[in-house]
Amino acid sequence: MKNQQILDSIAELPRIKLARLCTPFEETPNLRAAIAESMDADIDAVPRIFFKRDDATGFAFGGNKARHMEFLFAHLIGRGFDTIVNINHYHSNQARFVAAASAKTGLKCHMVAVDMLDAPVVGNLLIGHLTGAEIHRVPGEYSRSVAEKLVEEENGNGRKATVLSDNDFSDIAGMIGFVETGIELDAQTSDADLGGAPLRFWGLVGRSIAGVRLYARNTGKPWSASATAYSHTQPDSYEAIYIDRSTRVAELLGLDTALEPSDLDTITGYQGSDYGVPHDGVFEAIHMVAKAEGILLDPNYTGKSMSALIGEIRAGNLDPDTPIVFIHSGGLPQTFAYAQQLWDWGSD
Repeated sequence: MKNQQILDSIAELPRIKLARLCTPFEETPNLRAAIAESMDADIDAVPRIFFKRDDATGFAFGGNKARHMEFLFAHLIGRGFDTIVNINHYHSNQARFVAAASAKTGLKCHMVAVDMLDAPVVGNLLIGHLTGAEIHRVPGEYSRSVAEKLVEEENGNGRKATVLSDNDFSDIAGMIGFVETGIELDAQTSDADLGGAPLRFWGLVGRSIAGVRLYARNTGKPWSASATAYSHTQPDSYEAIYIDRSTRVAELLGLDTALEPSDLDTITGYQGSDYGVPHDGVFEAIHMVAKAEGILLDPNYTGKSMSALIGEIRAGNLDPDTPIVFIHSGGLPQTFAYAQQLWDWGSD
């Protein structure tokens, strides 16, 4: 399938401009050398590593979800909604973007922020407040009932409200955005003299890495993909989700094929004790990348993904002759929520 065919299909979808695209693509030779040094190995034992800098999308502190929201909010507005009720963890990047996209488009936003009621107001929670969201901090078991009550109240006051997760399009908007990202990457990898070469894309379980792989599958690119688990979701569960969502995206865009079970390799063992809880390998990864390249990662998502990449290279599980493209999905506001731990790490 040709790139222009995919672009034409995407152009037919409603969209609101939020992100600065295309985002940078850069090689990180200092990081490669730092990983080799940490292994006491020759540089050739480590693959070349490139970053797709979606931390540089610009909107609301940057991140991959700016791409998602361009399609999602156009969809919501097209259905007449003027009030969004969003349920997610208090440190959620998605919640930050929903709040900011609501502000940009003039919608009212309620953030139902789950868990850690006594956590300090910092990072994504602070940005949600700054962008005008009404924040409701509740225990997880009450989140759904609180959200439904807010919808009922808003609708009773003459507004048209929805719980965001009740809209099926929210499941696939991000994958659509990253099918398009595949076209950016096609040009950028060619400019880096990687065109036609086998590449391994590295990211987190979710819509973004699946969207890139879906693009590759439909255009015949020799791109494999590894998705790092950041929570204790089982690989089989994630596989079923991305196959279902890719099928819906393929139908919507008129693609030739959806994803198959073998299309993504789910990497486990680096998620730590729980979702949103960084471990020692995450702190090491954040320090290593910052000191080597001046690029910042976050403790919840990209830090875990990079810790997995470093760990798999050290274990000899990756072909050093196949370059890695690391999807930097952003998440930087939460780095400041772990300021003391990051300051103290390695000081013993």
